[in-house]
Amino acid sequence: MLKVRRSATSIDLLVEGTGPAPMLQQRLAGEAWQGLLRTTSPTGLRLGPQRISLPEAGLQSVSISGTGSEYQLDVVPAPGMPISRPVISADGRNLLISFPASSAMPQQTASLDLRTPGSIPQPSFAPPLQQRAIAPPLGDMAVGSMVLRNRSFINVSGPPVTMTLRNAPARDALMALAQMGGYGFVYVDDTVSASAGSTSSGSAGAATGQQRPISIAFQGEAYARAMNAVLLAAGLQGRREGNMILAGPTVLSKSFGTQLSKNYRLNQASAASASDYLASLGASITKVSVITNSVSQGTSQNQQVAGASTSQQTTTQNVTTTETYGGGVGPLKGLIGTTDSRLQTITLIGEPQLVAVGESYLRQIDLRQRQVALSVKILDISLDNDAAISNSFAFRYGNNFIVSDRGQLVGSFGSLLPPRNDVSGTGVGYPYNFPATGAPVNPGQNYPADNFFNVLQALITSSSAKTLASPTLFLTDNPEANQLSESSSSSSSSSSSSSSSGSSLQIQPVTDPGSPVGRNKANEAYVVVGENVVQSYSVTAGSGTSPNTCQPIFGVSGLTLGARVKRIDDNGFVTFNLSPAITAVTRGTTLVQGCGVINTLTVRALDTGDVRVRDGQTLILTGVISDTDLQVIRKWPILGDIPFVGQFFRDSNGARKKRELVILVTPKIVNDAEGGTFGYGYRPETRDAARLLGS
Repeated sequence: MLKVRRSATSIDLLVEGTGPAPMLQQRLAGEAWQGLLRTTSPTGLRLGPQRISLPEAGLQSVSISGTGSEYQLDVVPAPGMPISRPVISADGRNLLISFPASSAMPQQTASLDLRTPGSIPQPSFAPPLQQRAIAPPLGDMAVGSMVLRNRSFINVSGPPVTMTLRNAPARDALMALAQMGGYGFVYVDDTVSASAGSTSSGSAGAATGQQRPISIAFQGEAYARAMNAVLLAAGLQGRREGNMILAGPTVLSKSFGTQLSKNYRLNQASAASASDYLASLGASITKVSVITNSVSQGTSQNQQVAGASTSQQTTTQNVTTTETYGGGVGPLKGLIGTTDSRLQTITLIGEPQLVAVGESYLRQIDLRQRQVALSVKILDISLDNDAAISNSFAFRYGNNFIVSDRGQLVGSFGSLLPPRNDVSGTGVGYPYNFPATGAPVNPGQNYPADNFFNVLQALITSSSAKTLASPTLFLTDNPEANQLSESSSSSSSSSSSSSSSGSSLQIQPVTDPGSPVGRNKANEAYVVVGENVVQSYSVTAGSGTSPNTCQPIFGVSGLTLGARVKRIDDNGFVTFNLSPAITAVTRGTTLVQGCGVINTLTVRALDTGDVRVRDGQTLILTGVISDTDLQVIRKWPILGDIPFVGQFFRDSNGARKKRELVILVTPKIVNDAEGGTFGYGYRPETRDAARLLGS
């Protein structure tokens, strides 16, 4: 809300309800002052757009307008009253803009009617606004947090420790501290598993862990801090089992107690990606992989010598390997996991508390991916404007006949016409194709003498056409490959290990005209509307006397649209790109000898790049324009160039074609929660729809 007040030294503009940390950009536009106000959170004008006039204070108008988080302030002074930059301050709720009062401001007194009740505005003070850098506003993020206990910290108690060691073995120092506190001590070495060739991370270097020397100096240090300090300095793990302390390189994965095994069937995340995520947090993940090797022996059939008894044979061998991997450090150190790709399940084995931590991580990453409905409207606007003016006349005087045939001059002088192709008089007279009976006769003899004949034709044709396509595409922001694409990629990876060459399956859209966006990924879609036409031929030369083979290559005459969604964030913004194209067959065709006719396509294509649009807003793309102007004129020499009169001696045709491609895109994020517009909250509106769904 905007309020204006006047004091003896200033004119104050009070903007109420701006909230904390408002931003104001100001400038002087001629004699007026303009300000752009930005608030940290969206709000609204309480009374709508306001405009206040205060001529007694030297202000012709003061106005505020806008919505959301941006508002426009305009201050127009009275004629002859200069205005200068104001002093700006804020108190966390309101914004105060103070203009210095002009010395030429007229003074006006007012008489108060004490019989009429009213309110007297009380002056308020706002501290000056400090100039400081303000970061751009940040959006919301989905945050999942957990409090993790430090499993490497041993909770022990004992007497204060005073000890000094220099380059002493860590195992001996830990044993001395355990005896000092009255605890049993066991050092667990992984030398045997390391020598056996285990691929588990963390076992490397275990054989040298007991020889790692440490240097410490404690003076009355607490027993628990001294014990954990030695473990930290030696790079070892420790745990307490009753009155016994276990120490070693990977002792956290070993326990006397019972272990818990849980199997989780994931809904959204794949088992492979979930296991990789847990492995990066320290879990030990075991996977089974199958490698297919193909070996070819012998001579291929097309290279064999006639009568040879041997042929090429291919032997396929499947090698099954087990791989165990995991991070060396992390909160899930000691957790064991394995996956099943068929059911998309993951099994975790470990202590109950450790399994619970891993389950919490799985719950945070097994989230539904957002979906967006891209409503695309494509308009191909075509405007045609053709104008044709044609005049033909003829006149005869005596045996002379003059004809103007749509700008072409034809004159015949005399009663006969000269021969056209032969001099024997049996040819057809030029320019009229009359049967010859002896010498060709001037066709003007058929018209009455000394007469003038004229025909004027004028035609203007205007037409407009609009082609509308409005597909709706449902896409997610998952950049992973589709299931069919995954199978093709796995087959290609298997064939890559084979010694024989083979072509992998490439998934491309049907009759793809070359759009850069296809449908190999789950966040991509492709739409084709039109007909297939022969665009070219792939010619294979025949052997010997056999003819060449022509394989037609088709193109799409119509509409093609590719869409890719890159990101759907928590703040209602969708980042996507489009690749629309409209192709049409031109009038001309080309004949390929021995194959057939090919068509020439005109293409109008557009690649948007990455575009970020808020949910529900519409993006309009335009400017893809094709403008053609064609003028054809036939005229008499000299006479056709005379102004005004020359139009009777010429024929003119003008054709102008203008085509524009307009694309409107509206992303709508699908609310798939219970009770939303899509999904679970759907209610059939008609009786037939309810009967079809059985509800």
